[in-house]
Amino acid sequence: MTMELLEHILEENNIPKDVHFMSDSGWECDAAEMDGIFYNRKSNTIIFAQSGASERGYEESEEWEILYDPDLIKVEELEVYPVSSLMSFGITKEFKKALKAAGDFEQYYGIKETEERYDDIDFRWRPLFYSIKIKGQFIGYIGFRGGDSALEPEIYIFEQLGFHGEDSVLEPEIYIFEQYRNKGYGTKVLKKFIEIAFKDGLRKTWREDTEDQPPFYSIKEETVFPEKLVSTIRVENEYSKKMMLACGFRENKEITAEFVLWDVENLETDLIQVREFEITKEEILNEKN
Repeated sequence: MTMELLEHILEENNIPKDVHFMSDSGWECDAAEMDGIFYNRKSNTIIFAQSGASERGYEESEEWEILYDPDLIKVEELEVYPVSSLMSFGITKEFKKALKAAGDFEQYYGIKETEERYDDIDFRWRPLFYSIKIKGQFIGYIGFRGGDSALEPEIYIFEQLGFHGEDSVLEPEIYIFEQYRNKGYGTKVLKKFIEIAFKDGLRKTWREDTEDQPPFYSIKEETVFPEKLVSTIRVENEYSKKMMLACGFRENKEITAEFVLWDVENLETDLIQVREFEITKEEILNEKN
């Protein structure tokens, strides 16, 4: 933590100059980087903590709000973190539980639900994917698929639609847990990420295995700058269509793709239709100018 960054955080969050500083360093015996910042407006107190160490309860407390974490993307009252962050630990488990409780599997993935297919869902090290939290509780995720992010093809309808082959065109996907829907959270996050993607670029982090023995891996990172976002949505998914339109996406009404989905176990087929929505960097820049 530098003084320059601290001053920026205080100014950005309108923190009074007479704020009281405290620290909670955990069990460290030596000097530790204190780069998690929480603020209590009632007592006008800031607590410095180690990022990712939210077990002391500040993140989940109604009295404290998180001002800063190195991985944090703030969207009003929402906290968004890359799935590679410690603050995203547990998102896979919570997503599976929420998906099963809501009965959304077939609607979301476009294929029949089976217990084995839940085993294939894993957010760890998925590039350009982020967990969404409010007061420390997971409420969903947002992600972007590009040319090299074709993971888990057996359960994703997006694989059947085909990828664009490069990160200049990304396909967003977003899921909000059922109990947090109809509050505008998905729209807020998607709007923020459209702005980030076209203005600053998206930070892409992934794990790359090496050929060393025993196997090792290295962490790779780069910033991608998409020129277009394209979303394909099932025609009956009114909630997602409204969200895309609210975020400025244009619906391509001339193209409705049909796909035959196989249920191998029961030797059955279903026919689904999807509609395409898109938004471009040029449109956003022209709109701001």
